[in-house]
Amino acid sequence: MSESAPAELLRELAALASGLVNTVTPTGLEGAPRAITATAQRFFGAAACSIAELDEVTDELVYVAASGEGAAAITGVRLPIGRGIAGWVAQSGQPIAVSDLSRDTRFARDVAESTAYVPTALLAVPIEANDRLLGVLSVLDRDEARQGAAQDLEAATLFAEQAASALQARAAFADAGQVLLGALAGAAQDGSELAAGLDAVRQSPSGDMQLAEFAAVLAAFQRCSPAERAFGLQLVRDVLAFLNRRGGGRSSPSR
Repeated sequence: MSESAPAELLRELAALASGLVNTVTPTGLEGAPRAITATAQRFFGAAACSIAELDEVTDELVYVAASGEGAAAITGVRLPIGRGIAGWVAQSGQPIAVSDLSRDTRFARDVAESTAYVPTALLAVPIEANDRLLGVLSVLDRDEARQGAAQDLEAATLFAEQAASALQARAAFADAGQVLLGALAGAAQDGSELAAGLDAVRQSPSGDMQLAEFAAVLAAFQRCSPAERAFGLQLVRDVLAFLNRRGGGRSSPSR
């Protein structure tokens, strides 16, 4: 080895933690917002449906998922809070249904034109959890003549609740990588015992290095706060529950 065993092992563990989100985030979870917009589009008989997530750092709405007309063009677009109908909903916290957008000064027509689809009507509801705004769900040009259309605001709120769960779950997996990196940073400062244990497993002919790395990551949580350890434990439980629902474990990609 060109570097000491402890240093190399801790470096490898840091790399493992950095790739945590891509390794353990369920593929279904990553695509959940898009699945919600697709289902909502069908349910409302709409031309399009989108989910914009609130970026609290920049105070912008970021369109993270969309289905239907203009979906590819709107995904990734950022709008300041307060801009457009979705921005008004984010700012006010109130749902809204507009039947003639040409008469509404809040409508961001330039943004719609950039997607090559300009709707005539729009329904939008806030995506919230625990009295905290997470984003906005928008339905464009829904079929207002279909049965039950009078209750569309209530129905859209139910879809928004599903979107809230999906966005919260995605955020939890993303935060997990940061938590583990923090734990490994502490281990790196005094990681001789941790590294020595891993090195012993590596030298053993029957040692399972993947399990050893996993155990080491969990061991690093001893240097975290109680709240961080509780978060890590819940994360592992959630991953196991997801894998059990799928009917078994999934091998991680080789490094």
